[in-house]
Amino acid sequence: MHRPLPLLAALGAALTVTGALAQLPKFDTAPGKWSYTTRTEIPGMGSIPMSFEHCVTQKDIDEGRNLNSQKDSGMSCTYRDVKVSGTRYQFTAVCSGRDLPEPMVTTYDMTATPNQFDAKMTATGGHTKAMGGKMNMSMSAKRVGGC
Repeated sequence: MHRPLPLLAALGAALTVTGALAQLPKFDTAPGKWSYTTRTEIPGMGSIPMSFEHCVTQKDIDEGRNLNSQKDSGMSCTYRDVKVSGTRYQFTAVCSGRDLPEPMVTTYDMTATPNQFDAKMTATGGHTKAMGGKMNMSMSAKRVGGC
């Protein structure tokens, strides 16, 4: 079972299109209840932690619903510089949306297994200029059981 990682886009995925575009790789993750811990560092605002749980169904996985949330929120993203080595995934997302003054570019470096993942992200563009120009994020998630 493969599915793109959930909610990364909701935390600020983004891109400016240069070079060849690629599909976001599918991550080997399992359906069930997932527990997420995130931390966002914004210059001048400090660190913003957040924790939440999300139920991921097989239908979500089959339909890639976790990234469709970008479209549901008015976001449109493309991916470039995609590198996959074992369980490590590196890529850049460029997202634009009706509420963004300019495209948002986010680089990702993550490891993913069927039952957990860890990601580090850096975003520029979008609304980040108003927040000091750059946003650093980290996210850890693990499957905690059935829905």
